[in-house]
Amino acid sequence: MKVDEVMNRTVYTCKPNDSLKEATQLLWTHDIGCLVVTDEAGKATGMVTDRDLLMCTHLSGRGLHEEIVSSAMSKQLYAVRAGESVQAAEALMQSKQVRRLAVIGPEGRVVGVLSLNDLALAAGKKKDVRPEDVAAILASICQPRPTSATARG
Repeated sequence: MKVDEVMNRTVYTCKPNDSLKEATQLLWTHDIGCLVVTDEAGKATGMVTDRDLLMCTHLSGRGLHEEIVSSAMSKQLYAVRAGESVQAAEALMQSKQVRRLAVIGPEGRVVGVLSLNDLALAAGKKKDVRPEDVAAILASICQPRPTSATARG
């Protein structure tokens, strides 16, 4: 099974200089957990999640209207091609401990988002996604990541 058979084709985006208030409104309005951050040319440069927004404003002590997306977004974008196998996407999600991947089309533009939720729904519909693979991805995501405090010993 290919990524484009499982992914969500509706992609909501924002720009790095958009306010976190604008980003939060998009997340709330569309009942989604992430936005793909794009540059002026429409190229994906990162991703911002509802958790990113919360942690950024909490730690900075500033309001949503005072912070911009670039202060909260992940600078590392993990992505797969639409024609790649779901198994390759699952392996990337596991190794990078992420719940979502941007999906890139033939022209290099974002054409979708593949989430752990999409995989779980596909497994529930008895598609070529195994429930045990979804569980393995979730288990890897839930593993604590080394932080600067734990890395120092």
